Amino acid sequence: MSYLNSKQACITHLINNLPSGLTTADVAFENKTFDPSNKDLWLAAYFIPVSTEAMGQSAASGDEQRGIFQVSVFIPIGGKHGDDNAQLSAIDQLISAFKYNTQMVYTTQTVQVLSSTVNTGSESESWYQRDISINYLTFSNR
Repeated sequence: MSYLNSKQACITHLINNLPSGLTTADVAFENKTFDPSNKDLWLAAYFIPVSTEAMGQSAASGDEQRGIFQVSVFIPIGGKHGDDNAQLSAIDQLISAFKYNTQMVYTTQTVQVLSSTVNTGSESESWYQRDISINYLTFSNR
């Protein structure tokens, strides 16, 4: 089982499918220093393991792992355009990149997207935030 490889598969896929105009400098990754000052749009990525189920009882059996790769999309409240069109455009692009049955691979780990959903959004300090919850499934050797 490899949480690391599953996380890296998700992150690599995100980096390879960033919304138009964004670079890795516009993405806050867990446990990394990030300053969103002066950004009109930025992302935060979170790897959230949810469950591990044994697929058998022998040492050769594997495990089924499920979890959520959450990508939060932020724009300034009352930003220079006064609407959330740029945010929704970025969300559309990300949902397209993480659609059902998308296969993400890192080394020997394949992670499959089961679904992607978006919340209604909320204010977070001086930012308006919407979260994309990407539900994933992967199988790992023990």
